[in-house]
Amino acid sequence: MRSLAAACASNAAACDAGKVGADEHIIRPDQSSFDAHFSWMTDALASAKSLPAPKRAAVMATAEAHLDEDLADAQAAPASPHFAAARRDANAILASREFNTSTETSLRNRIIAMLYRWLDRLLAHVAAFGSRSPWIGPLIEWALAALACALLLAWAFRTVRRQRGRMPLDAARQIEQTDERVLNWLREAEQHAAAARFRDAVHCLYWASIVTLEGRRLWQPDRARTPREYLRLVDPGSRVFLLLRNQTFSFEKIWYGLRSAERLDYDSALDLHRELRAA
Repeated sequence: MRSLAAACASNAAACDAGKVGADEHIIRPDQSSFDAHFSWMTDALASAKSLPAPKRAAVMATAEAHLDEDLADAQAAPASPHFAAARRDANAILASREFNTSTETSLRNRIIAMLYRWLDRLLAHVAAFGSRSPWIGPLIEWALAALACALLLAWAFRTVRRQRGRMPLDAARQIEQTDERVLNWLREAEQHAAAARFRDAVHCLYWASIVTLEGRRLWQPDRARTPREYLRLVDPGSRVFLLLRNQTFSFEKIWYGLRSAERLDYDSALDLHRELRAA
């Protein structure tokens, strides 16, 4: 092979790929063997034949280097005089405690290994079934989506049910608080009336009516509103509007108009409040 490469480098006519020969089976003296393939040499000679001399010589130099490497690999590795000592050192290191492994397997590890093998077989069967039945993938996806929707609906129904259970309790508690506030205003009005302070009594009756309507959720509590603003929050065509308007006008004349009030004014305001509560 080297002679063929050298001849090809000198003369293009000597680049005969047919002289390479077939691949060979090599047996070393130590009875080990390997196969030597020469197709690369055939390709190198075929390509170098049409090249100019400098490039042809470079290609053949590369081929000779390749041959040298193959020859070096084919030679048996020389025995190292220090191999026995290196082997002893390695055996001493491997005999240390950190490299000691137990050949006995605990029951827990055996059970875990059996579980892993079972899961592996199960997943293998599932994969094989999926490859044979392509419809199983979309079916599983739709099933998971349906399960997620069902869980979401169950959570929503449960939340709504809790809110419904909480709303009656909150409403009952709010009604109780409203009734207590109305009674407080009425008791204060009676105290003022008993002391002949009818102007203050009319004032208390007006706010008793406002709190009563707040309990019916006609508006949200806001003490910054004026009496006319409260009046605008009520439906003008309702009976509640007519009663509240009469009580508001009477209250404004007495409270904001700085007019004195008599027993008749108190009785009229009390009747309007009672009618508002009954309306």
